[in-house]
Amino acid sequence: MTFVSSAWNFLGRRVCILLLVTGCSTIPNIDPSNDFSRSAWQDHHLKAKEIISWQIKGKLGFKSLNQGGSASIDWLQSKEQYQISMRGPFAAGRATIKGDNLHAQMQHGKEQYSNTPQTLALQLTGLSLPVNDLAWWVKGIPSPNQAAVSDLRLTSAGTAAEFKQNGWQLSFSRYRITDQGNLPRKIIGQRGQQSFIIVISNWRFPSN
Repeated sequence: MTFVSSAWNFLGRRVCILLLVTGCSTIPNIDPSNDFSRSAWQDHHLKAKEIISWQIKGKLGFKSLNQGGSASIDWLQSKEQYQISMRGPFAAGRATIKGDNLHAQMQHGKEQYSNTPQTLALQLTGLSLPVNDLAWWVKGIPSPNQAAVSDLRLTSAGTAAEFKQNGWQLSFSRYRITDQGNLPRKIIGQRGQQSFIIVISNWRFPSN
């Protein structure tokens, strides 16, 4: 997998994207069929699934066949409602998407658009980002709106190191203990020639 370096300059460090291709990882992975790891994963998955209100701040990098860039991101989620504010290389410098699983509105500069969340994300970034699935993936767990995951690999702590879902190869790292459990701070996804990376600087939980 090849990434345009400019899409990742905001990270301030070199990202080892080849991990997704080679399957190598600095995270100690264990077989999810192991009784201990399976039990730890089930406990972790249940706890993360119960987090229904949260806020993350950080950076988003993205690359599609014809477009790429990076942006700061401030994502506030309350059950199925969300507001995602991004500031970056867009024409007007700032965009905000808010809505629910089915419908969203985007304010981009002086223009306002209404459509599905995924369509608006595609319009803004050129990337078919599955916004509804991302709300689960940022917590390091599969989306219940999609088919079961494949190629699940777990860390020794019982958290996901990587899995595949909805055509996306996903990896999770930099886990930190928060008020709501062990959550990732780095999520990488690739689907064909589309790729994204989210680096989270801060997790907050307004009303859990």
